Amino acid sequence: MSTYQAIAAVSTSLQALLGDRMETKADVTLAPPGVELENLSNNPRINLYLYRVSENAALKNQEIPGQWHAAAYGHPPLSLNLHYLLTAYPKNEKNKDAETTAQLALGDAMRVLHDFAIFTPGLLNKLVSPHDPLLDSVLRNEFERIKITLEPLSLDELSKIWTSLSQASFRRSVSYEVSVVQIESLIPRRVVKPVEKRRIQLSLSGRPEITAVYRKPVPPEPPGDPRTKLMDTIVIKGRGFLTPKTRVRLGGLEPIVVDPIDDGTIEIAVPDNQYPIDADHPAPPRSIPPELQLQPGPQEVTVLVERETEGVQGGLGHGTAYAGKVVLDSNRSFFLLVPEVNRLVSPPFQGTATGNLTIEGKRLYHPDLKSFIVIGDVAIPVPETQPAPPPPPPLPQSSNKVKVPLGLLAHLTPGAYPLRVLVNGVQNLETGTDFNFVLS
Repeated sequence: MSTYQAIAAVSTSLQALLGDRMETKADVTLAPPGVELENLSNNPRINLYLYRVSENAALKNQEIPGQWHAAAYGHPPLSLNLHYLLTAYPKNEKNKDAETTAQLALGDAMRVLHDFAIFTPGLLNKLVSPHDPLLDSVLRNEFERIKITLEPLSLDELSKIWTSLSQASFRRSVSYEVSVVQIESLIPRRVVKPVEKRRIQLSLSGRPEITAVYRKPVPPEPPGDPRTKLMDTIVIKGRGFLTPKTRVRLGGLEPIVVDPIDDGTIEIAVPDNQYPIDADHPAPPRSIPPELQLQPGPQEVTVLVERETEGVQGGLGHGTAYAGKVVLDSNRSFFLLVPEVNRLVSPPFQGTATGNLTIEGKRLYHPDLKSFIVIGDVAIPVPETQPAPPPPPPLPQSSNKVKVPLGLLAHLTPGAYPLRVLVNGVQNLETGTDFNFVLS
């Protein structure tokens, strides 16, 4: 396992490789460019300087194969690319052959790094210890091999590096990238729990499908109207409904057990404040919490079917056959729940009255939804407040009874006006003279 010593181990390994394999007798040093070193021989010098370290993006989140349990995760090793500046120095700057000597040493060093582009533990030290690897002991058992690549840099890029690193005169240099160096984290990995029980199941029938949802029509009304009041029956059309137990989920309510008419038809009444009695809950009827009761607007419909299934289950062995049941849900469809108007209560109105129009019904108001009473071309928000100071207190409103001030209708001419209630963007279904507002 590589430790924090891996970076320095790469530098010393490259130093050992160049010193052992170069034909020109050159000193190989590790120092910043331009630094004057002591105790050097009269040989040319090859200098390696680690000027940049970058993260290897390809191995950023990858564990070392075989190093940890296959199910372990978290804190993978830090994978790095090292960038070295290789510079050649002559043995005597003032000698007429100084530049030639430096170029010979540079070419020799580049030849070695080209020949041994993959630095393996099999490279042995020829000069000092013929049986010892040149690669540092810290790196010998690593999964990733040290790969040396010539990194092309423009003259401008090299000049910037020299300018930022040294005040000395620019010298002939090349850049090499060494990859991949991995430093292991000291934080232990986490191991997920093994699978204790496997189960493979098979069902010959697929999930149910809903193709249409609409209010059950009253002849001669044509089918297909998605607008529905509370306690009205809706028809769910599709396929795959006929099973030992079929349930329907409306909005956020609990699933309700139903008896499909056939494999493609289900009828169910939209509940108000109580769940219907079904096979899961025989009696008495259960109340629906107020926060779950269906409100005007689009309501989701899902069919859930329970089918017989069989399969194989067990641990790490061959397993055993079993038979059971599986619940499959259909695609989602929708119907529109609309408010319901049952009765209008209005005092005599002569155009200047200050009384209130009262409308009774179901789902006429909810504090979280926008509601309007529409009379003719006048839309009155519920609850209505006046902007003029001082504002009157809002009129009391409830789900089954709303009030609006008649004074807002003073500009209308005498006559009968159809009254409509809009809640959450949907309008009541009731029409006719019983629900007209009469202005005398």
